[in-house]
Amino acid sequence: MALPPKWQSNPHADPHLGHKEEGRTICLHSLAVLPEYQNQGLGRTLVLSYIQRMQSADIADRIALLTYDRLVPFYERLGFEYRGKSKAQYGGGGWNDMVGASSFPVILFDFFFLFSFTALS
Repeated sequence: MALPPKWQSNPHADPHLGHKEEGRTICLHSLAVLPEYQNQGLGRTLVLSYIQRMQSADIADRIALLTYDRLVPFYERLGFEYRGKSKAQYGGGGWNDMVGASSFPVILFDFFFLFSFTALS
C-alpha cells in the first residue's frame, strides 16, 4: 500500500492511492469487549462469525489486523499468523501485524450457534 505524496499537507491528495476498492484484503480495525464480559468467549465468537461472513460473501482472500502484544496469542488461536512488529504508529505505536486467510476453517462454527441459542433461551 502506498501513500499519496504530501498526504499530510494536502487533504485532497489522490484518495485512490493506498486504499484499493478491488483489493481482496479486509482490515479488521477494532474489536472490543467490555471488561465485565471478557473471558466468556464473546470475542472469539465475534471474530469467528466475522470470518464466516467473509467466507460466505466471498469478497476477500485474507483478513489483516493490528493488535497489542497481549492479544497476539488470542488471534493465533483463531488461525491468524503473526507477521511481526507493525510500522503503524497510530496511538503511539506498539502494534503487531497479523494476517489470516478468509478461507481458514471456522473451528467453532457450531459453538457460535449453540451459544446464540443458549443466550436467547
